[in-house]
Amino acid sequence: MSEPVLFSTHFFHKNNSSSRAVYFRIYLPGCLLVVTVIFAVLSIYWGSLWSTPVRNIHGWVVDFDGGEVGQAVVQGLTSPSASSKVTWAPVNASEFPGGLGQVRDALIQQKTWAAVTINGGSTARLQSSYVTPNALYNGSTAITVYANEARNEIA
Repeated sequence: MSEPVLFSTHFFHKNNSSSRAVYFRIYLPGCLLVVTVIFAVLSIYWGSLWSTPVRNIHGWVVDFDGGEVGQAVVQGLTSPSASSKVTWAPVNASEFPGGLGQVRDALIQQKTWAAVTINGGSTARLQSSYVTPNALYNGSTAITVYANEARNEIA
């Protein structure tokens, strides 16, 4: 008697009817259980997190530059006319002698929700690029934004 060739039939072949019945007897109740959990339990959790924050969260603006760029950003974010869900507070750069890494660490330690830092030398680099145009000047390095996305103000 010759050995049957493995994988020679498909799922809906008539010889597989008993195996198919066992498979569906196990698979369908499991799927039904997962769907029930999603709609019954997880919808309550997701529903509790749907709204935006009820109150403003707090953020820092740290000016390591001290020049015109830093002053403009601090003034723009902390002005009363700026409408935002973040209340920005200027923080003196001398509180962070370790620089940007120390600001990032304070954010990780949940001292604030977000931080905008104006990097040192931003004004000088911008003015230098105006005097002698430089194709290598990258304005995106002037400001760094840190935000803690793993925290949820509502939860």
